[in-house]
Amino acid sequence: MEESLLKELVKDIYKAGVFKTGDFKLTSGGLSPYYIDLRTLVSKPKLFERLVDSYISKIRTIREGFDVVAGVETAGIPIATLISYKTGVPMIYVRSRERAHGTSRLVEGELREGSRTVVVDDVLTTGGSMMNAAETIGLAGGRVAYAIVFLDRLQNGVKRLKEAGVNTYSVIDIREFLKILLENKLIPGLEYDRIVKYLEGFRNVEK
Repeated sequence: MEESLLKELVKDIYKAGVFKTGDFKLTSGGLSPYYIDLRTLVSKPKLFERLVDSYISKIRTIREGFDVVAGVETAGIPIATLISYKTGVPMIYVRSRERAHGTSRLVEGELREGSRTVVVDDVLTTGGSMMNAAETIGLAGGRVAYAIVFLDRLQNGVKRLKEAGVNTYSVIDIREFLKILLENKLIPGLEYDRIVKYLEGFRNVEK
């Protein structure tokens, strides 16, 4: 995606109320001074389509072949659905836990043996959800080509996934996202500095 289009997308995502500052508990159990909830964009079809187009643009730059798009439950499912519709590539989705009824499958849809799969989610934090999905796909006979998210929170998720054998890409990372907001006076400098200081803690851990 062109830089100008990405900047406009980030600004419109912010204006849609998706990005919030404060004190939030994450799925991983940690605390964060910001939260981004891309799930709400399914209620804004035009903006959601632009979000998905940013994934497709990124996928085209990666230039690695794949056979299936896999959505991670829950946020990755609608994103993968629209990627599949727009590209014509088949889709599956991966459950986080088995159902207690029906077929009890963790992978829904048709996944053929050896299928190269791109795993899709909205935001990357520690990489736990992606690793679970990749393991599930492997057990079901597929092969993960790579993973992709819109936003990398820069909390060592990419590193952990790479150590597990999964290359992971993002459309944008939180530092770039914040820079766009600051340049357009959408967040005050104090909030920007608070989040950047929070991010520095993860950079030190990675070193």
